[in-house]
Amino acid sequence: MDRFLSSFDLPHDKSWMQQLMSVACLSLAVKMEETVAPLPVDLQVCDEYYAFEPRNIKRMELVVMETLKWRMHSVTPFSFLCYFLDKFNEGKPPSYMLVSRCAELIVATVKDYRFLSFRPSEIAAAVVLWVLAENQVISFSSALAASEIPVNKEMIAGCYALLVKKRGNFSASLSAPLSPIGVLDVPCFSFRNDDTTPGSSPSNNNSSSNDQASTPASKRRRLSASPI
Repeated sequence: MDRFLSSFDLPHDKSWMQQLMSVACLSLAVKMEETVAPLPVDLQVCDEYYAFEPRNIKRMELVVMETLKWRMHSVTPFSFLCYFLDKFNEGKPPSYMLVSRCAELIVATVKDYRFLSFRPSEIAAAVVLWVLAENQVISFSSALAASEIPVNKEMIAGCYALLVKKRGNFSASLSAPLSPIGVLDVPCFSFRNDDTTPGSSPSNNNSSSNDQASTPASKRRRLSASPI
């Protein structure tokens, strides 16, 4: 649906067309994933005010597919992850930690618009090389130079350089919070170099205790008595 809306302008004054598009996209998604697709009437559960006939839904499906040029599968860096892990890891089965680290970094790249200038395959290759170099399994320069991959190596090097530049920020954004309070306090992909994860530094505990000490006793009682 997002890919379709980025290429097709729907009239804002026709709410029925927006709902028809939603039903058509849902129908296409079901047909791609399920062996037995439900009836079109079973997909219309939002609002009974608009009840579309099957032929109208099929016509909208054709509009969606033609707009997407019949490329229904969304290509992401995850589509190339296994390929590059096999290439750069010398055919060895990747460990769970290796795959998990690569997946975390790929998700983190979504939060920086500069990664949009790279193809999904280039991001996947750069992430795999960075993770392997991070674990001292390979050297980035030698591994990239010796590899025979059908991807622009200059773009991979550029993506890798951006990953290295954001190394500290990736580490801070990927660190798991240590408590429910940390979920609220953890930075959401901040671009500052001095960010720290809650609970990772003793200075955080000291600052918390100092703040509590400077807070009046009556106010502390009200805060502690407030519901969560």
